[in-house]
Amino acid sequence: MPARTARIAVLGFVILTAGCFGAPSPGSPPSSETATTASPPTGTIEFHDGPKDRPDQPATLTESSVSEFVYEYEYRHVYNGLWQGEHTQMTLACRIDAVTDQSWGYDVIVTCTGSSTTDPPAGSTATEGPIADYFTQSYRYSVSADALERESVENREPVS
Repeated sequence: MPARTARIAVLGFVILTAGCFGAPSPGSPPSSETATTASPPTGTIEFHDGPKDRPDQPATLTESSVSEFVYEYEYRHVYNGLWQGEHTQMTLACRIDAVTDQSWGYDVIVTCTGSSTTDPPAGSTATEGPIADYFTQSYRYSVSADALERESVENREPVS
């Protein structure tokens, strides 16, 4: 039981502070959201443990296949981050905001907004959990044939 309490505490901290670190300092020039990645991505992205599996990267990169992949990847990533157990009630919505063709693949900007709470049925031995808010967050995914990168960009309007 202490491990679960620690997990919930850490999850709550992460969700409450999401987007608070690494923000530009006041007076700094705005980031360029439309800037393209000059070089191809070389990495992979950490994926939250949870009930949803990491989607397979498309074998053939097209605007449609990459958009679908990035949508599913971010949705499942956020879902797993909000998931607190079998009695989790989830509200989550994502959308693709932009797709840019690159010589090596695609840059895709995705935005998600969501929340979760744990509401066990009456008579259950499970305990009620905290409400976890996933305030609107936007990311640029750079997808090539053999790599994937994710970076935070200026947040868009909430997804409704």
